Amino acid sequence: MSEYDALPRSSFDADTGHRPRSRRRFRLALLRRFRRTCRPLYLLLGLIALFFWQITFNTSYTNPPPFEIPAGETVYIAANIIDADLINGAWGDALVQLVELIGTDRVFVSVYGGPESALQRLNARLSCGTSLVAEDQDPVSLRSIPHTTLPTGEERIKRIAFLAEVRNKALEPLKKSKAHYDKILFINDVYFTPEDATRLLWGTNLNSEGRSEYKAVCAADFVTSWKYYDTYGTRDLEGYSIGVPIFPWFANEGEAASRNDVLAGKDAVRVKSCWGGMVSFDAKYFTEGGMNMSTLETTAATPALPLRFRSEPEPFWDASECCLIHADIIALPDATKVSSADDVGIYMNPFVRVAYDGAAFSQIGMVKRFERLFALLQAIINPLAHMPRFNPRRTEVEGQVIHDRRWVSSSPSTTLTKRATLGSSGSWDDWAKRGHYEDFDRVAARGGYCGVRQLLVLKEDRIGEKGGGGGNWDNLLNEVPPLET
Repeated sequence: MSEYDALPRSSFDADTGHRPRSRRRFRLALLRRFRRTCRPLYLLLGLIALFFWQITFNTSYTNPPPFEIPAGETVYIAANIIDADLINGAWGDALVQLVELIGTDRVFVSVYGGPESALQRLNARLSCGTSLVAEDQDPVSLRSIPHTTLPTGEERIKRIAFLAEVRNKALEPLKKSKAHYDKILFINDVYFTPEDATRLLWGTNLNSEGRSEYKAVCAADFVTSWKYYDTYGTRDLEGYSIGVPIFPWFANEGEAASRNDVLAGKDAVRVKSCWGGMVSFDAKYFTEGGMNMSTLETTAATPALPLRFRSEPEPFWDASECCLIHADIIALPDATKVSSADDVGIYMNPFVRVAYDGAAFSQIGMVKRFERLFALLQAIINPLAHMPRFNPRRTEVEGQVIHDRRWVSSSPSTTLTKRATLGSSGSWDDWAKRGHYEDFDRVAARGGYCGVRQLLVLKEDRIGEKGGGGGNWDNLLNEVPPLET
């Protein structure tokens, strides 16, 4: 007679040999469901659901906090613009509306650029105090601009030195003015809205009383609806240049405070410098008597007031005038003692965006809906693109003695521009025929984090043709000696 095992009295008594078959059935069922889910229709519906979730619940900088324009505060608006179409069109229209929104009795507008006919038409539309000067009527004096001596002995005007003086021209009326200004607003040749400009002025980093607190605050500027433009002047809170110029713009380097502020949607992203096409400053740094320095602790290295834009005189090392002005502001003694290592009082407000193209400007609102999707992609691409760019002077402190190497030309009588271009890819043996490096002690200058290794100089005989644009300057990058390895 055959014998059979007794039936199990409970699930705990069940033979374990039944389990693998049960598990296989379970896995097959999951596989069938997964295959159904992966059908094109289900994938399409999933993507649609993800899209609507993104544009509805995961948007970026679409709900700015409320603010009020304070009564009584005055604004000095400065601009350098040479585009007649913009002056007569969108830019001029927005400026006129901005003046009326603030109050015509509370604004002074200073423009240095041109052309003269466009400035005259703009002046007729403005009901506030103005100083609209065409550059061909009052050109920048090239003799007054510091010249840089190259290792060859040749003296040239660096492009940044010229641009600094162009910006200073827009500040010249302050020398004669007896009026008091609370804010200075610089506006580039960008598309912007009056409401955004007032948000930059008074809607950034509000305190408990609803008043804005900052030394400087910048907009975010774009060359397309999604591509950030101001890579030259923007530095994060630790002095790093930005990453790949898509959201969130800053790299995940060091503490990544600036990047994290953007991802958190803050209206006051902590940075060390910026410009962003439009920037508001506390006017006290640019006006006579704006700061009572007698009550503050100063040193021989304290920047002279009132501040003005400047450049780096050293050959083969350029730094944006828009970055150096922030370095000077940071170096001033702080009466309120609000500045610290994790907040220097300079911010970028990504709620305020401008663009250098009308179509791009109109599309920025749409891009805000899904730009957060770029964050992971940007984090992956940054190291592959070697961004942020390495800057050997990022952490230097002004006055620090640095043991460095400098290039000495072996043919002082031969100018750089007349030599055959070897480029940085030329062999070291080729460069060794043209000069050599020598040891020297360099005193660190203020704003080392602003700099890059390059050499851009003016074509002095062509100044005035395009107001400092690409038509009248030389890029001598290929003439910059390669660093020793």
